[in-house]
Amino acid sequence: MLSNMKEKFASEISAMLHGRLRQAENLDLQQTINLAADKKNFWEIANILGNYYNTHKVPDTIKNACIEIIDSIRAFQGKLAWESKEPTLVVFGTSGWRGVIGEDFTIGNVHKVVRGIIEMMQTDAFLKTNGYQTFDEVRQNGILLLRDNRFMGDDFLDAAMKELAKENIKIFHAGECPTGVGSAMLTELHCAGSLNFTPSHNPMEYAGLKFNPGDGGPADSDLTSIIEEKANRYMRGKQSENFQPSDADYSALKTDIDAAGMFTAFVEKKSRVFNLEKIRAWLSKEKNNLFVLIDNMHGSSRGYLEVLLGEDLVRELKESSAIRFLHTNDDYSFHGVKPEPGAKNQEPLIDELKKSDRKYTLAVALDPDADRIRFADAGMDIDMNRFGAIAYGFFLEKGLTGGIASTAPSSDFALEIAKQKNLPVFETAVGFKHFRQPLGSGEVLLAFEESDGISFRGHTLEKCALAGFLAALEAMAHTGKNLSQLYNEFQREYGYFYPDKAGAEVKGVSIEAWQDYKKAVLHVLQNELFKTGDTLAIGSESKEIVRINTIDGLKVIFADKSWILLRPSGTEPKFRYYYEIAAPAEIKDVKERLTLYRRAAETILNKARAIVDQRS
Repeated sequence: MLSNMKEKFASEISAMLHGRLRQAENLDLQQTINLAADKKNFWEIANILGNYYNTHKVPDTIKNACIEIIDSIRAFQGKLAWESKEPTLVVFGTSGWRGVIGEDFTIGNVHKVVRGIIEMMQTDAFLKTNGYQTFDEVRQNGILLLRDNRFMGDDFLDAAMKELAKENIKIFHAGECPTGVGSAMLTELHCAGSLNFTPSHNPMEYAGLKFNPGDGGPADSDLTSIIEEKANRYMRGKQSENFQPSDADYSALKTDIDAAGMFTAFVEKKSRVFNLEKIRAWLSKEKNNLFVLIDNMHGSSRGYLEVLLGEDLVRELKESSAIRFLHTNDDYSFHGVKPEPGAKNQEPLIDELKKSDRKYTLAVALDPDADRIRFADAGMDIDMNRFGAIAYGFFLEKGLTGGIASTAPSSDFALEIAKQKNLPVFETAVGFKHFRQPLGSGEVLLAFEESDGISFRGHTLEKCALAGFLAALEAMAHTGKNLSQLYNEFQREYGYFYPDKAGAEVKGVSIEAWQDYKKAVLHVLQNELFKTGDTLAIGSESKEIVRINTIDGLKVIFADKSWILLRPSGTEPKFRYYYEIAAPAEIKDVKERLTLYRRAAETILNKARAIVDQRS
């Protein structure tokens, strides 16, 4: 049946492409039509068209045609999501289970995964480590449900609530809600856990589901492995054949919550880092010298920042042209771009800051579930590698104290500040779940990862873009300086660090095959290529490896504190490589030198993959 549906839709899309985009310049129409003929790549067509009308100057007729075709594809995939009975392999990667809407991520599979989560919460592994004697206590404390702005978000929530109602579990419904806010609400409401429907920054075709236990942090692998085991039993075998999705009525169990208001009260009363009153006063005082630009990326941060700052203050700032919010409308396609706070998406924001000609400038871009944030001012694009060092250095200067935690692929700049101050340093594998101990114990002032996630002592155990936004405002208010000024000052004091990253996609591979392949390549990277004392060619230089870190992938560190790291992605079929040049003085030709590090990383990866391919 699904095959017939795809066959018919392929013909419809081919006709639309022929009829509406025949005059489109710089579009490989035949390649796009061939994708439709494959009957498996409709979402790829949507991404091609989205990228096309965003990277080329096209007439409105062509742009509108692209949007209409994307809408048709999304509607068809939604129909598949409702009707498909196809199972999938459930893998909770770095941040939850993610899948393609209508292919892996379907209503039926959501029912199965949520039931697997409920069964996990009935195990001793969950009950004892979270302070429960019986599952009845979990029922009474309830589960928090939230989502980002993705297509079918409410449908997936509905499926989850029906499964929870089947077990008579209380439901606290936040609706569209940022991930970090959900983490704070978990602790405020004393819920047993949360179900958060989001694939974070993934492209338009993805949906996702995260589970967090009651402390608000991401679930550890000891819990997610149980979820995988129980959910996958429902995907195949006898349990799959007998599975019946719940249709239980949840209305009597459901309580809607005001997440924005509760989060604001949480920050005002419990923050150990932010002075919200001072931030608001500074914004009001400097409204004629200030321009703040916020890209909500159509996501769940919409409305939350206004409540956090105060709606009267935001109105005052708007009247002075001191603040502007972008992309606050509903758009499941994210106006055709990948919704991540990347350098390319920052460029138009920086242009707007420059036009403002204000003394203080700040732009922030928040991804759809607002767990990631990227910054800029009129002088610099500021990713989390830079901002982590800025925030840490500022809060230390303000008089706070504590260590720093970051992931292995993140810049060592903030860690270097801590080392020079003789403060604790924690370097972990990728994933905010690894920050639970240092953040929860209060040993660190903040924790961040290069993929634009950050949180602070006394805030949440989950990454929170809203907290990052407050940190940026507080740094500006306290110092009277823009972020780029602070960054340059810290570089002159502690040293110069130049991080970068790239990656290699693995196309045409199934979920199962990717799991096996990445394990094989990772084994070669970690065990067969290098040992301490070996040398590695970086352009014409020969660098001695003084330390090897395998906490996450392979990281080779050189004597001058520069390094290269390679690892498989935990969320998609892709190998990632990261590299950083460290120097005591500013490097003028840094782009050229970073290119040499990228090429060296590519060579290492290609060698490892060649070994695996030869053996298979």
